[in-house]
Amino acid sequence: MTFSEAPMKHILTTLSVLATLALGACTTTPRQYSGSVMVSTAQATERCQILGELSGSSGLTGLFGLKGVDDIRLDLMRRAEALGATHVVWGQPSVGYFSTTETARAYRCK
Repeated sequence: MTFSEAPMKHILTTLSVLATLALGACTTTPRQYSGSVMVSTAQATERCQILGELSGSSGLTGLFGLKGVDDIRLDLMRRAEALGATHVVWGQPSVGYFSTTETARAYRCK
């Protein structure tokens, strides 16, 4: 190996390690919500009792913002279930530079 090949090999090795770590972060096992709360629309919950508005945030932003929204929604579904909700209606998620946020309204429908 010549002197000029050594830095290039080091750079390629570093990039390979970083790419592997980035892909590993994206391919974590998805967690699923297995409770009884269902996602609904505002129209479908017009005659239901509103239990409250929930909000959550995640440090996952940018390219990882969608994963952050999924994580928040999973947490909000569990929190809605703890309130006795049967349905949730999602707000509009916000993926910013420093955090990702989401809101939900929790309803009990008969």
